[in-house]
Amino acid sequence: MMESLKEKVVAWIRKDLSSDGQLDWAAYNNSLVMVRMEGTDFRLSGEWVPDGWHVFLQVHEGELRLTVNGERLGFDSPVYVDFLRNRKWANVTLAGKYRTCFIVMEQHFFMETTLPIRNKIAEGMEQFAKHPFTSVNADEDRDLSRLEEMMFSTLSANSHLFCRELIQALACAWQYELWNIFFHRQQDVRSTINPHWNDVVSQFFYLAHTYCREQHRVSWYAAQLGVSADALSAALKRLHGKTASAMLEELLAAEAKVCLHNPALSVQDVAEMLHFSDQSAFGKFFKRHCGISPAVFKKRHIEENNS
Repeated sequence: MMESLKEKVVAWIRKDLSSDGQLDWAAYNNSLVMVRMEGTDFRLSGEWVPDGWHVFLQVHEGELRLTVNGERLGFDSPVYVDFLRNRKWANVTLAGKYRTCFIVMEQHFFMETTLPIRNKIAEGMEQFAKHPFTSVNADEDRDLSRLEEMMFSTLSANSHLFCRELIQALACAWQYELWNIFFHRQQDVRSTINPHWNDVVSQFFYLAHTYCREQHRVSWYAAQLGVSADALSAALKRLHGKTASAMLEELLAAEAKVCLHNPALSVQDVAEMLHFSDQSAFGKFFKRHCGISPAVFKKRHIEENNS
């Protein structure tokens, strides 16, 4: 008999609980599973869930640490994470005493559930996709906890005549609450800066994504936008927490990884495609950002695909 979604999700999480860990779960068919956990120290060690599942995590207590595309990050609770499929997630760890909730939805069910909200949040989805984490304050966490409790109770009872519709309405309300928090965060940041700079920053993102392979210097982008390099970096730092140089280097490193995944391209080919002066300069850049040489990165990728 094929293992159900709820069995897969519960088994995925349960095996890593510590001796004092507690787990409670509820589900609606193979469409939505909620797993509430508490305990001390937890590390999700198994392989990540396969395609077709949309995974969310709300951490109410404890410190969250995780690796995203090779970068190690840490967050104090309360914090929300959307495990978007375009990222590589690993080493998801809850340090110290924690209380948290995983919510896992089948992809079609998720798309159907969020249909009413998607056209309203389109302007924020691209920005959130770059950094799919949202810190919340105590009041916001209480509001989210109430909605989670309502969803969990409804899933546990599973006797409502309109159970599917009610669960989807509650899950949509939970998403509305999360996006309300996210947009307030963005508004708080953006309201303190001249609207002109919002436009400049938006144009910078377009140029950076388009020309990062060819143009590595902040001064080039600043010239296209008619501002000074220092002013551009200051605006980016204020709005997004990173300088123009840091953003360009992140994009360039991401492009390098994509190119190195191509078995037809040598390291020298990639260095030339990305307009480095020579292979040595590319190697130093890549190792500074990724911790290993491009040759080792390429070799590991080939070994993983052949294993």
